Formats: sequence, structure tokens, C-alpha cells
Amino acid sequence: MYTKHALSQDQCLAAINAVAAAFKKDHPDSQWTLAIVDDGGNLVAFTKSDGAGPLLGRNVIKKAYTSAMTGASTKVFGQPREGEGDFAAALSEHDWNVTEWGDPMMMVISGGVAIKGPDGGLMGGIGVSGLPYGPGDHDMALVGLKAMGL
Repeated sequence: MYTKHALSQDQCLAAINAVAAAFKKDHPDSQWTLAIVDDGGNLVAFTKSDGAGPLLGRNVIKKAYTSAMTGASTKVFGQPREGEGDFAAALSEHDWNVTEWGDPMMMVISGGVAIKGPDGGLMGGIGVSGLPYGPGDHDMALVGLKAMGL
């Protein structure tokens, strides 16, 4: 029999609360969004700060989706030579970019992180948008991932 781990509502709420607290503490004036998708890329949780615009919401879902589909963080698209798992190795080896994967939901901006279960299996992806380009969104997604206990 095949079994797989799935994301729980409690894990998603823990991620939302942790990221909201981190933004409130470190970036109180930022407008931000967070999305969590399952291993099929289906949205299971979404939240946004007051005033966050629609583009942040669309992009954050794409970040989470990309990480769920690839099993890698979206930061590898900007830094493919650093490598992160099999997908990043493929990017480095072939010098491919996200448009060559043929999926309009793929996102090349840092802020998406793969969610892996206790057995290492892919459970989904978490995405955060709202900080200027750089490591900020990625770091906030890691805050959410840690709060999930994974």
C-alpha cells in the first residue's frame, strides 16, 4: 500500500501566524502575501496583509506552485549554479530557464520553498511575496516552513 504525508490545516495556520508575526516585528510597514499549495500545486492556504495588491497575490501562488512542482526553492532560478536538489542540478547542467519548462504558473522570483515531509517526500510548496527582490521573501518562507514543524 502507498501512503504519503499531507499538509494539515494546523500546519498551514502555524505557518501563516509565524510569517505574520515576523512581518509585524521586522517589516511592520510591508504589504505581503503568503500561499501554501499541496504536492499537486493546488492552493490550500492563502493570506495577505491589509493593503496588499492583487499582483502580490498572483505571484505568491506561483512561487508556492513552482516549489511544489520542482521540489526546489524558487531562488535556484536566479542562482542555478549554487544547486539545490535534482531540479537545480538539471537547471545548472542544461542552463535552462523557467520558460523552457512549458508551464505558465512557474515563477522565477525568490520566495518559494518546497515543503518536504518527514520521509523526504514532497508535500507541497510555500510562497511569500512582499519584500524587495533578494533573500527576504525566501527567508520569510523558511519562517513559515519552520513553524510547520518540517
